[in-house]
Amino acid sequence: MREAPFACTLCGRCCMGFGRSVKVQRQTGPQEFRCTVTVTGEAFTAKVEDRYLPAFRRPSVQWTKTAACPFLRAEKGTYVCTVHASRPSFCRNFACCRMRVLAHGEVVGELKGRLDLRTDDPVLKALWEREVVPRAGGEGDDWHADADRTLADAGYTAVWYREE
Repeated sequence: MREAPFACTLCGRCCMGFGRSVKVQRQTGPQEFRCTVTVTGEAFTAKVEDRYLPAFRRPSVQWTKTAACPFLRAEKGTYVCTVHASRPSFCRNFACCRMRVLAHGEVVGELKGRLDLRTDDPVLKALWEREVVPRAGGEGDDWHADADRTLADAGYTAVWYREE
């Protein structure tokens, strides 16, 4: 089974909803903000990193996506967290997917939750529903190796992400 640390693609989708949870209480310095995570009660100090100051000075993504994190900014076709080094554990522990499926080195599917495979590849979707889901069984991840073989036999590669 192929495992890797989670690799963020900087798509920004996760942070597009984090503004509901990450709340700025007050500014405490030129680049520092006292914040809370509403779902956990965690208090933290967000520090805008020097390398992200130019991006932070631009309009917030919240102007067009009101649920976005207040520290998210668009940057060269991607999105960046301007307080990445000081982000709360709520953000540090989040991974948008458990596994990605590759075909010819390109991502063609992402596993969200336990069995929800998101893909536009109709062959992969049918294979997943027909072969993998019925054999997933009960609790635990013992079925990963079986899913890997099934996907590999059809020409796909599964990359499972381990928690860091």
